[in-house]
Amino acid sequence: MSSYVVKTLGCKANLYDSQLIEKALQERGWKPTADEIDAGEGAEVQLCIVNSCTVTDEADRQTRKWADRLAKEHPQAKVLVTGCGAEVDPEGMAQAKSVDWVVGNQNKDRMIELILNSAGNISSDILNQSVLGTTKPYKELLSKHPMDREWPALIDSFQVPPVRLSGNSDKTRSFLKVQEGCDSFCTYCIIPYGRGPGRSLSIDESVSQVQTLVQQGVREVVLTGTNLGEYGSDWGAGPKLSDLIDSILKKTELARLRVSSLDPTEISPSILDLMRSESRFCPHFHVSLQSPSSKILRLMKRRYGFEQVQDCLQKIAALALSPDSAGHQYPGGIFVGMDVITGFPGETDEEFQWTFDALSKLPWTRLHVFPYSERKGTPAVRLPGVVPKHKRVERTRILNRLSMDRLKTHYQNVLEFSRKAQLPLTSVLVEKAGESRWQAGFTPNYLRILLPQDPTSRNELIAVEPCEIMVDSSSNDVALVAKRIEI
Repeated sequence: MSSYVVKTLGCKANLYDSQLIEKALQERGWKPTADEIDAGEGAEVQLCIVNSCTVTDEADRQTRKWADRLAKEHPQAKVLVTGCGAEVDPEGMAQAKSVDWVVGNQNKDRMIELILNSAGNISSDILNQSVLGTTKPYKELLSKHPMDREWPALIDSFQVPPVRLSGNSDKTRSFLKVQEGCDSFCTYCIIPYGRGPGRSLSIDESVSQVQTLVQQGVREVVLTGTNLGEYGSDWGAGPKLSDLIDSILKKTELARLRVSSLDPTEISPSILDLMRSESRFCPHFHVSLQSPSSKILRLMKRRYGFEQVQDCLQKIAALALSPDSAGHQYPGGIFVGMDVITGFPGETDEEFQWTFDALSKLPWTRLHVFPYSERKGTPAVRLPGVVPKHKRVERTRILNRLSMDRLKTHYQNVLEFSRKAQLPLTSVLVEKAGESRWQAGFTPNYLRILLPQDPTSRNELIAVEPCEIMVDSSSNDVALVAKRIEI
């Protein structure tokens, strides 16, 4: 086999895993195709990999849909499903007619070895039932509790960062997975069963990987994990996430460091202090909120309530008003995006109205709103007070409108502040050139910037003068159109 396609579904951790899979394939002489659909029926692809998400029942359907689609596009290829869906329900995935092989997350680190050992050695009558590796059949979720299984240590699974892959050479930032697994067991979530218990990559190894990325030209690294806030929890009283951030900033020449999703209680005073004192630590948080309501949070089995949510957001807002280490304020302050699930069982009309009012008063920048979607096998599907789907959709629309209004106001304030103070936006990291007339980039505090196309400026940190706001209502997104300036 020499040509492959990888389709990634779900989270940033999955994206990172897919890059590692591609790296392992390319080291063995395999070549990536073009986009999995653009490749077309005539492309000679020998292996199609679907790196699955299983966070909802719909995610499982999407996995099977993509397996069918790729099998149709590339009938000569073998189709392999890996990821969380393959770990949680290997038999279900293996029974799909289009799927030849299934490899769960426990065996993802040796997936390529399993593929090479199995290729050509399995008779066609059992291909559709082939679960590679050591995953055992099971009937009940409780019979395969993640704490009762063996999981690879993070360093065993992910030894080197996946940088500068063939077919992906235009990267300007890189995700670095420093944590795997989750010990929270929220009532709506199946992921602990797909990813296992929390395991952390050592600080020394994480720093080494960042240094490798810097040497290869990466300007920004985003720390990510299944539950990044649990970093170091497997070490007891050992180092925590703030210690990791501090070490990376002190021991590497990385231009920008960003963190992915954190719960409100995981944004610690030490992390806020680092953001105040270190300009390379991007002023941007993605808060895994889910709900501001203490009642709904209890039903979700989250580890905080409204008071902790309010306290976290107010501390971030207060920090945004403080000058940074250079003695000035960055236009736009600290960008705060938040995940919100609406329509969760028990969310009455009155509860939703309270949620809307609370969100309207809290300080944040943008919401990422998701209507609650059932996941078979989770405790949430047994909760009373199921919200009709049409109400979930309507509530999502209402919160998205609230978010869009807030986001447009935020960008407008940045534009007016920059003009009034004659202050440019600095350290804009320019992305690769696209097919449109615009080239995108992001400020440290995650303001999206659109510039006229200039392929030579890719991966540069530049200063820009914002000119106007561009609103894309179809994607609920906003950007600042700007021009490059020299300072």
